[in-house]
Amino acid sequence: MSDTLPILYKLMTLYTLSRVDFALTNKQISNVFLDLGYTHYFNVQYTLGDLVESGMIREDVYPNCIYYSLTEEGLESLEALKNNISSGIRQDIDGYLKKNRLEFREAVSKKADYYRTAQDDFAVRCQVLEHMNPLIDLTVTVPNERQAKIICRNWKEHSQEIYSYIYQSLTRTGGHPSAAGEGEEAGEAE
Repeated sequence: MSDTLPILYKLMTLYTLSRVDFALTNKQISNVFLDLGYTHYFNVQYTLGDLVESGMIREDVYPNCIYYSLTEEGLESLEALKNNISSGIRQDIDGYLKKNRLEFREAVSKKADYYRTAQDDFAVRCQVLEHMNPLIDLTVTVPNERQAKIICRNWKEHSQEIYSYIYQSLTRTGGHPSAAGEGEEAGEAE
């Protein structure tokens, strides 16, 4: 039985990723297994590493988080072997995901990452995503890594209000005599 457990964990991970329309973090996938009592943290990490190495899932690494999503190869493998996961396990995973869906989506909808530029500054890329498509994709350049880390940390907490401010500022007519779309072609700049 113990030889089949690693295969079952892989199938359960693929199944979990197939049931959401966004990437999941390492912590979220781990919590599915741990909260449902299926295995321990180290087995989850081994499983994720093995699935990445075999090309079944994709790993996107950010400074504070790792995101995982299903590849076509992973989806094909899951479809071929889905019946090896008991209906009870599938129901457990589906129930867990349904219960935590909003919290999961919220956690992965805000991403921030930074990198060193050719000019030795740091560029911080901040995103708000909906169904893995960016609603806002903002890059800010700062002089040092400390400030880059602060922006990454603060983005998760303040991204909604920043997005709202930018959106409202850019769509406001600003007291201009004509409202947007009246007498102007849509998308035309003044």
